[in-house]
Amino acid sequence: MKQIQEIFDYVDAHKEEFLEDLQTICACQSVAGNQEGLHDAKNFILKTMQETGIERQEIPVEDGNSMVYGYLKGEKDRTVLFYNHYDVVEPGKAENWKSNAPFSLTRQDGMLYARGVSDDKGPLFSRIHAIKAILNTVGTLPVNVKFLAEGDEETASPSMFRYQSEHMEEFRDMTKADVCLWENGRRDRNGHPWARFGVRGACGFDLRCTTCNTDLHGRMGSSVPSASWRLVWALATLKDPNEHVLIEGFYDDVQELTQTEEDILEKFPYEEEEIKKKLQLKEFLLGVTGDELKRRIYMEPSLSICGLEAGELYNGPRGIVPHTAWARISMYLVANQDPEKIHRQIREHLDRHGFSDVEVEYRGGTYPVKTSTELPVRGMLERAAAKVYDKPLVIEPTQLGSGPAIAFRRAWKDLPIVGIGPGNTGSNHHAPDENLTEEDYICAIKHVIAFMYELREE
Repeated sequence: MKQIQEIFDYVDAHKEEFLEDLQTICACQSVAGNQEGLHDAKNFILKTMQETGIERQEIPVEDGNSMVYGYLKGEKDRTVLFYNHYDVVEPGKAENWKSNAPFSLTRQDGMLYARGVSDDKGPLFSRIHAIKAILNTVGTLPVNVKFLAEGDEETASPSMFRYQSEHMEEFRDMTKADVCLWENGRRDRNGHPWARFGVRGACGFDLRCTTCNTDLHGRMGSSVPSASWRLVWALATLKDPNEHVLIEGFYDDVQELTQTEEDILEKFPYEEEEIKKKLQLKEFLLGVTGDELKRRIYMEPSLSICGLEAGELYNGPRGIVPHTAWARISMYLVANQDPEKIHRQIREHLDRHGFSDVEVEYRGGTYPVKTSTELPVRGMLERAAAKVYDKPLVIEPTQLGSGPAIAFRRAWKDLPIVGIGPGNTGSNHHAPDENLTEEDYICAIKHVIAFMYELREE
């Protein structure tokens, strides 16, 4: 513990240096299509790795942004793989941010605001800084480390999946590890750090209906088919008022909970009253609460209508029968649902219910990945957290957002994938005022350090 404390002291002493790195990487406007910003972010990561002493390599990917791979050998032949991404979503209107400058890291009352500071540049650099602190204090790492950072995660990771498909042996070599620490975690308002055991999946579809070749006057509504009504009726067949998805076979592959998972859900501290207040909700769907609410959130798939359009009402009042209508739907999936299978099921469902005229465009999907909470990595993370935080580690049943974790499982089917990191329950990913706290950032660095020493002793 004395050696770990010396490394922790180094982290505390170099806080400002670490935050300067965060400021630089967050200034890179690495959104999809901004090749200059993506290039700058990638190069700064490579530069920082080199200065830290991490062997690093840029891996070009055809029709995509390069991946960054890093490796460094440790004292014991155990390996932790860090997965992160350096691309970010658009910041939206600058005036919606407190700073009016989303790509400029703003420090205010212990908070750090910037696009990408939590999703996912802060978590990536917390891991690089953990390596730097160990090397600059004791000279060698306790275990091997690998880094894999991609630049297309926010657009569903097509380049990484393509690289894996075309270069499976190389990808297997890069991702061979005892555990993968996924992109981020969080700390709640009560000071508990969280570890996320697995990653949910998702898939999206565009539904389109065309009934004739032009919009018509509304007086024709009793004789000409309406695309908007056709689409509304088609959508109504997908889910009932009790929130049950009606697509035949949709739930067939959903795994039953183990007793351990039931126990974790029971203990999981979901702040439902605070969330209702924040969202100005009278109640959650179906009035559920307590353990039933947590089960619905973490263990049941969902189907949402994300957008609807017909009639171009934004162009002014129009008394018409629309000839085209469009809807976008998304589904968040749980283990072991298959987005490709669901694509087939939704097409068959619409045909079966008389809506073969409704087109279905598959917008892609990711497979859910589950990590058992009964693996030794749980104990290692809990013991490491106890060295850093004054509250015990909370086990989150899965990351609620989706991600490309299936790429790693296709290479290594038993690879444990767990998310820890400096996020918080109000980090505002994909929204204005994305943030971290300075304290959480420093604690996340220390958690990684302590975990690496736990892995060495395992």
